[in-house]
Amino acid sequence: MKPILRYWILLIDLLWVTTAFFLAHWIRYGFIGLGAEPWQLLLPNVLAVGAALLVWTQLYFSKNLEGFSGGWNLPKIFSQEIVAVLYLMASLVFLAFLMKFYFPGLVLLYFGLLLPLGPISIRCVARWFVISRSRIWPKRRVVILGTGHIVRELAVKISNHPEMSMDVIGVLFPSDIETHSRISNVPAAPTPIRTLNILSLLREKSVQELIVVEPLRPGQEAEKLISACRKAGMRVHLVPQHYELYLSKVKLTEIDDVPLLTLEGHSLSRTGLKQKRAMDLLFGSVLLILSSPVLMSCALALYRKKGAAFRREIRCGKDGIPFWMCRLNIDRDSANLDNYERVLSRFSLTELPQLWNVLKGEMSLVGPRPEPPERVKHYSMWQSQRLTVTPGLTGLAQVNGLREEHSSQEKAHFDLQYISHCSVFLDLSLLLQTGWALFARIVDADRLTVAPILSSQSRRS
Repeated sequence: MKPILRYWILLIDLLWVTTAFFLAHWIRYGFIGLGAEPWQLLLPNVLAVGAALLVWTQLYFSKNLEGFSGGWNLPKIFSQEIVAVLYLMASLVFLAFLMKFYFPGLVLLYFGLLLPLGPISIRCVARWFVISRSRIWPKRRVVILGTGHIVRELAVKISNHPEMSMDVIGVLFPSDIETHSRISNVPAAPTPIRTLNILSLLREKSVQELIVVEPLRPGQEAEKLISACRKAGMRVHLVPQHYELYLSKVKLTEIDDVPLLTLEGHSLSRTGLKQKRAMDLLFGSVLLILSSPVLMSCALALYRKKGAAFRREIRCGKDGIPFWMCRLNIDRDSANLDNYERVLSRFSLTELPQLWNVLKGEMSLVGPRPEPPERVKHYSMWQSQRLTVTPGLTGLAQVNGLREEHSSQEKAHFDLQYISHCSVFLDLSLLLQTGWALFARIVDADRLTVAPILSSQSRRS
């Protein structure tokens, strides 16, 4: 996104953080809050506001809280802002303990309740502003050169980011490729490079930028086109081959004009792993206790009907080590399910016994969903990276609408994004997004759910 928009959102965020703090103070004390001993009360308040601004700024940049990362996703924005507020509140409590200052509990409570309202509203207004502006101001006209599913993904991603002010008006492809390799479902009909006067056609369409998606077959067609576009003043972008490997941020360096893409692997530190395990034990135990009445009732009903309440299925965990995953004894694909079985299947309550797998350490609350050995043995080297972390009860793929019936290729795309950015912050955000998805199923509101970016059919090249 444009840096100026990002900084404007941060500035308004900081203004709201300050406003929310003094609003909370006013709700608690009115205008006499700084009464008989103003300096004794003013110093803690100033320190609290200053600390809140610093913590929010750090979270804003490190967790991409501007709201446009990954495309517009209201459940994601809501969850991220709530978790960020929890982090900020924990920081203020720690500061009060460290400095031995007294912050009134009700002030902190009101502050915590008021704070999320601002960032969520600010991002909704920012999106409205960006969309309104894009309807008035002309977008940068873009053409994509390449073939396959990556071109489709790129076109969809660009359409999901109105703040980039880009408009894909067409696609070019080498004319010597086979028909079945050509792309479909793109904004405009693909055009072969060998079309006469292709550069004149680009000028006629007022194309300003060219995006080259590798790999391209060796030959002079693409090279001549790229060179001609650069001479004509068009900006040329490059999506490198095997871009799926670059799921984390890439650092570009040069050695005597030879570009180098530096790929840095990401993994949780030992402290982060301990925090993640502690969160699994804490929340897993709480969820298991809270769900035990429902779980026991369902188990009793299934035992009476089928003679077995639970079923065990072999799954591959971290490093491909197999383990037995627990489920309620319900075949979700069966056409003869009772009403309560359909309800349990619809809301994924059949997976509740996996909380026991979480407590045993075979699974985590958040991570890639474990898959059976029959699927794992067909993994590509790219997909096998899913096995480098502990599998989860829910994950980034699931909150984006993917379930067991979707292909491993589709889920791997999201799971590897999660692995590249995993953190306790992200785990808490994904747990809240899972709750949002379950709520959307309860109210049967399709508009509240997040559909997969590309369907299984559209992803095939």
